[in-house]
Amino acid sequence: MPGPSKDYLEHLSEEELDEAIDQAQSDKEPYLVRRLCLIKNIYLGDTLTEAATRVGVTTPTASRWVDRWNNDAVGGLRPDSGDGRPPKLDEHQRDRLQEVLKQHQPLTTHQVQQLIEDGFDVSYSQRHTSRLLNKLGLNYAIPRPESPDRPDDAEEQLEERLEAALDDLDDDTVTDGGVVVGFLDEAWPRPTDNSRRLWSFGRPTLKKETPTANFDDVVFGFYALNGTSVVSCKDDLSKESVGDFFPQDT
Repeated sequence: MPGPSKDYLEHLSEEELDEAIDQAQSDKEPYLVRRLCLIKNIYLGDTLTEAATRVGVTTPTASRWVDRWNNDAVGGLRPDSGDGRPPKLDEHQRDRLQEVLKQHQPLTTHQVQQLIEDGFDVSYSQRHTSRLLNKLGLNYAIPRPESPDRPDDAEEQLEERLEAALDDLDDDTVTDGGVVVGFLDEAWPRPTDNSRRLWSFGRPTLKKETPTANFDDVVFGFYALNGTSVVSCKDDLSKESVGDFFPQDT
């Protein structure tokens, strides 16, 4: 991934550039640190694309940063923080941002901050970003997992199958308490948190993915509509494990 190169001015020596990065870190200017690191990578021989990839921005964004460095050294790399009046993003820019957010939702606050910086070359604090997103009509919530294999008519299918199953039962057996009706599900517990809130238009959803790290056992859960619900760990998903999950009359 060599990519294009770009002419740059060595306003500072490598040692002075390292000092500028350290100072930006001390001053808690993460956006300036990121931009100075891009310049440092170019100093060290990276192409524009390589340097951009290292700091997580696009090549056009990196090119703009190098232009600003060439024009005004460290001062040129400081994002336009503004004072909030007038707004950092005008009405047209907010409309553009709204379209970008719709394409990439759901997003964390930090991801939105990076989109704004990369796309519009301005920086927002987390608090200001949250206010902006609220004004744009986004919701901040824990996403609802959604299986990629879930059919569009899943609820209708469930209703039909449940009705068919109930029709097959003997009425006398059901009414005297001899049958427990419920739902069986399985899950692999994950050692990582899955409750991070995300920004989205409407309620955020995420496609379920196969986790890369799990506990060893699978958990079966039977959620009873009548009777007692049961949760238990098994070694695998075999039909024998499913059969062993349900207590047998002796």
